[in-house]
Amino acid sequence: MYTPTRRGFINGVDKVANSVIFAIGPVFIVLAIGLIGMATLTYFTVVFPFFYQWDDDYIWTKFSYYAGLLFSIYMVVCIFFHYYMAIRTKPGGVLNAGTAGAESDPTLQGLFIELEEYQEFPKTCKKCHLPKPERAHHCSVCKKCVLRFDHHCPWIANCVGHFNHRYFLLFMTYLVLSCFYFVAVGWKVFLISLDFEQEWDYWMPRPYMALTFLLAVAIGIALGGMCSWHYFLVLTSQTTVEFYNNQYAKRSAQQKGEVVYVNPFDLGCLNNLRQFFNVGQNYKYPIYTIFLPIPISPPGNGKIWEKNSMHYSTVHDDISDDTD
Repeated sequence: MYTPTRRGFINGVDKVANSVIFAIGPVFIVLAIGLIGMATLTYFTVVFPFFYQWDDDYIWTKFSYYAGLLFSIYMVVCIFFHYYMAIRTKPGGVLNAGTAGAESDPTLQGLFIELEEYQEFPKTCKKCHLPKPERAHHCSVCKKCVLRFDHHCPWIANCVGHFNHRYFLLFMTYLVLSCFYFVAVGWKVFLISLDFEQEWDYWMPRPYMALTFLLAVAIGIALGGMCSWHYFLVLTSQTTVEFYNNQYAKRSAQQKGEVVYVNPFDLGCLNNLRQFFNVGQNYKYPIYTIFLPIPISPPGNGKIWEKNSMHYSTVHDDISDDTD
């Protein structure tokens, strides 16, 4: 059991930690841009000229050179675009729409009326004392409720929520693919950079090439795991917070011998993907827009969510059992 003194100490430590995370966000952004920029410079000054060598006598080498150049520029543009959008796009708050051009900010009374239309008893956040839409959670770092909150990321100095989760996931996707591509085409020149007896004809010093290669391996593995985790969450229509809440709900239901808990927002893997990226049938944008570095807004306002038929049947069964 926590004593009042110990509980107060823990709360104080949490507040200090959250304040530090909030304040250090810009430092993480500068560091991330610096590391990605260094890797990009190393790639175009060492790896690209080593792997894509020009030869006037063979048309295939010319084609592969230009194809490789276009692909490389495309990947760099996608990385920086989605990173910028993940930073600059507001994740969505309870009393604001989150993105320019979306619905205007509702009043507190209007928000209650909006939520009461879909929820019989709208919840209220215990920390910010505002109406709490479904799938919204309070961020202790930003000190506000965020729509479809996943987590607070210091690397973007922002919460990952309804309006910027798509940019965040695509940023990780392009960065991971670029890291693996860098390793695949740069491992030979990496070995050369370690052999000081071989001639080094590149402007970038050997240590930078070696460091960048190792960095690409480390980031590719670490961020690849995180990226895979987020795709699992997207396919199952969950956020990180919801995943742990759902696991707890499933265990509680099993212990009580009740009906197995069903995630009400899971519409099936394919529909979950379409909803998340807002593409394909019944959604606003065509599928190919996933591969374009352009602003894409998510479907809906992040406050009201479609639920699956299993959820409604489970609720109906629960009500029937209580009545009997």
